[in-house]
Amino acid sequence: MSDNGTKEFEFQCRVVRCIYDTEDYRVYAVDVDKDKYNFIKFTKYGTAVISGNLHQLGEGILYSVKATEEITKNGYGYKVNNIKRDRPNTSLDMQLFLQEILTPMQADTLFKVYPDIVDRVINNRLEDIDLSLTKGIKEYTFERIKEKIVENFALVELVSEFQGLLSLNMVKKLYDKYPSTEKIRYEMKNNPYKCLCVISGIGFKKADGLLLEIEKASIENVSKGLKPIIDFNSDLKTSKQRCLSCILFLLEENENNGHTKMDLVDLKNQCDKLVPACAYHFIDAVKEESIYYDKSSRNVALKETYNTELYIAKNISYGLSVKNEWNINVEKYRNSSEFSLTDEQLQSINYLCKYNISILNGFGGSGKSSCTQAIIQMLDDNNKSYVLLSPTGKAAKVLKEYCKRETSTIHRGLAYIPPNTWTYCMNNKLDSDVVVIDEFSMTDIFLFKHVIDAIDFNRTKLLMVGDSAQIPSVACGNLLHDFMQSKVIPTTSLTKIFRYGKGGLMTVATDVRNCKKYLSDSLSQCTYFGDNKDYAFINVDDKQSVKNVLALYEKLLSQNYKVEDIQVLTAYNKGEYGTVVLNNHLQKIANKNFGSDTFLKYGETTYYVGDLIIQKQNNYKAKVYIDDDFCIDDENLNTTFIANGECGIVLSINRFEMIIDFDGVKVSYSREDLQSVGLGYAISIHKSQGSSSKVIILLTPKSHTYMLNSNLIYVGLTRMKERCFHIGAASTVNTSIKNKENFNRMTFMQSMLKENTK
Repeated sequence: MSDNGTKEFEFQCRVVRCIYDTEDYRVYAVDVDKDKYNFIKFTKYGTAVISGNLHQLGEGILYSVKATEEITKNGYGYKVNNIKRDRPNTSLDMQLFLQEILTPMQADTLFKVYPDIVDRVINNRLEDIDLSLTKGIKEYTFERIKEKIVENFALVELVSEFQGLLSLNMVKKLYDKYPSTEKIRYEMKNNPYKCLCVISGIGFKKADGLLLEIEKASIENVSKGLKPIIDFNSDLKTSKQRCLSCILFLLEENENNGHTKMDLVDLKNQCDKLVPACAYHFIDAVKEESIYYDKSSRNVALKETYNTELYIAKNISYGLSVKNEWNINVEKYRNSSEFSLTDEQLQSINYLCKYNISILNGFGGSGKSSCTQAIIQMLDDNNKSYVLLSPTGKAAKVLKEYCKRETSTIHRGLAYIPPNTWTYCMNNKLDSDVVVIDEFSMTDIFLFKHVIDAIDFNRTKLLMVGDSAQIPSVACGNLLHDFMQSKVIPTTSLTKIFRYGKGGLMTVATDVRNCKKYLSDSLSQCTYFGDNKDYAFINVDDKQSVKNVLALYEKLLSQNYKVEDIQVLTAYNKGEYGTVVLNNHLQKIANKNFGSDTFLKYGETTYYVGDLIIQKQNNYKAKVYIDDDFCIDDENLNTTFIANGECGIVLSINRFEMIIDFDGVKVSYSREDLQSVGLGYAISIHKSQGSSSKVIILLTPKSHTYMLNSNLIYVGLTRMKERCFHIGAASTVNTSIKNKENFNRMTFMQSMLKENTK
């Protein structure tokens, strides 16, 4: 019997095909011997269905399964508690296994040279492996082989040893951190909380529940005369390491909300509530080396985060103290751009010449782009070298469009090499007169530290360009706000909105930024704003909103707009009005290849050639596509960095992978890589910050009221180049723009800057 009282079945099966595939959950159709296992219930197709947190199973391979029967919306199936396959012990079994990973030619080559490769990998007998003997199999492919062997045998056995309490994905992540099963066992026994909490995606609460469950099961095993799963040698529930892990978790959660510090009393109260059995260790735990605690202010922070802010503050203070004034007549650049610069705009050029560090802050429509263009013209005229950076790929692309100069993300500009090498760093500074960072409000403290590392303020100036009305960085810190509020950095704030009262969008965006109501309660269904009618509000209820988005999208395509010209924005990813649902609808309209026989499915999404793709998290090791063949020659293999937020187009697909063109960089993405991408027809407003499109369709349904505020709507509106169609209920917008996102994040930065610049 399983823990929940349902009966557990044991049977063997061969995989027919994968029905559903994500990183955390997979469903397979399998063949089962009906005579031998007459208790198994089959589908109308004559196969059984198994599901769970499974690794990728090989088609045609025989597996031994322990599973509980369940009834789903699609009928009977079997939720897997444990699954394993025998190690290949015949030539045929070995070749079948290798062909799951390699081409037939590569599989034959490897088998001929190293027929015992599975045992070699599991027992770590790899010293005499000579890849010069294996044509077409070099380091990259050999790493894939090792991963597959470890996953199918060593890690599956470890999951069984932990009695299924740790999923295969958890064990895989542990193996990435501690690359041996012996090391995993040791760490789980001696540092269980540290061991589990370092895993991406496993927070303290989940780790705590799992560990207490393992402890309970271990005690029960001992009472039955069995070996414990893990012998912890102490009571975890009342332990100091549990209390410390809880504190670290609470500080990390605080950082996830944008803050870098926390009040001691607040932290103690939350710890008492979450882990009362071990909270008496609180005072001792706060004194641990990984935590910063200031008795006078009673502020608590993660030591690394505190040190990062202090490092930034000291270096900014030093940079401000360096005298590096340029004798340039800035007045000659008043009319160097398309528009004549105001005194405010000209001041930003003057500040760059006069001071070593400065800020240019400008709202939408204030002429920040014209000002930046004039600054670059001045640098060019005076033979000043410069580097143009942005936090994201989308923002870098926008900067390149209006500056007509080479730009890059901060990662690429500093020549980041995974996993943790920054080419431009403390020991190798940028050889440039000026570093310009656009969309600076999006830059968090950890990324900015690497910028500071790479700048020698004795020869290089720093200009930070941003819009203080936009939402701050996703990660902790609030640099643009803190820098401006500290009043120690020379700052130009552009206040004049050039198209206010004439351009509909700029008028609306300014009103939204100022929390000013601009929609009447008796608004008609579609209302255009401004002389140029570049902003339209479509007043509909939630039930009609998606239908209006799709109809409008189709109409725009019929007016010769390209898919890349239109961006749908919404506040959430999940839900009825989130990006996932919208993308699945829009894909049918936008991609003429929808429904073709050539596709690759991952989770709820089916990808076709021609689909618009967005990168959802930084990929530091994207595989560059070199050949016109899916079989990449390892000797020529390169990797590249694809930034969170970059968009691409699917060029080709086969059953294992697809080729995506990210703005001229072609990469090969396997099925596993698809967890980090999604369809890009609709994206979140947060993800859009720093980007721009010819046409924006902004969706703000009533159900998103909790997330919506003045800053978020302002960001959505100001992404447009030509037109913005805003779909939602007027009452929802009027309510939402009264609220501003809290810019008063709890940080050390302002006080540190003031203290260090006295």
